[in-house]
This record gives sequence, C-alpha cells and structure tokens, in this order.
Amino acid sequence: MNIEIIKARDLPDAWFQCVYNIFDKGYEYTIDRGSFKGQKRIEYDYNVVHISHPGTRPLIPDIPPGCSVPPPTSMEYVEQYLEKLITSIKGTHETYT
Repeated sequence: MNIEIIKARDLPDAWFQCVYNIFDKGYEYTIDRGSFKGQKRIEYDYNVVHISHPGTRPLIPDIPPGCSVPPPTSMEYVEQYLEKLITSIKGTHETYT
C-alpha cells in the first residue's frame, strides 16, 4: 500500500494539492460494473491530508473559468450540509440526526 501525505494550509490548498498529486502518485483503474462500466478512474491507495488552518475562508476552492476540472462542491451545498450536521431536525426519510 502506498500512503500519500499532504500538508496544506487550508481546504482549497488541500484540494488543489490532492488533484495535482494524484496524477503522479495515484493509479488508474477501469470500472468493471454499473452505469460507469468501462470508464477509467484515478485514485490513491491511501491519502492523509493535514490542514493547518481548516476554518480559513474560502472553504471551497476557486476554480478558474475554462478549467477542465469541475469544482468539487458549492458553498450552498457546504452551508446545507453544515446545517444538517449541527441541528436536530430530521430530514425526509431520515430516522435519526
């Protein structure tokens, strides 16, 4: 097993380092079943990311226009997820919080 360790200042820095590093350190495999059968993916064996300032804004990376890599998420999704984590309100089809 190949363990990759990435040290980053904040979340966007960690994301960019992971994306950049995976092309050198990751391995490619072909999906053999499901709706994405035949497509290729790249993944790490094991990845450890240490973020020294995790609360520094922005929480999501700013992707330049025209970049072929899509943003990993939106700030709207992050806010909705955080709200779900810190409240006791059950969502539709949820039995616990």
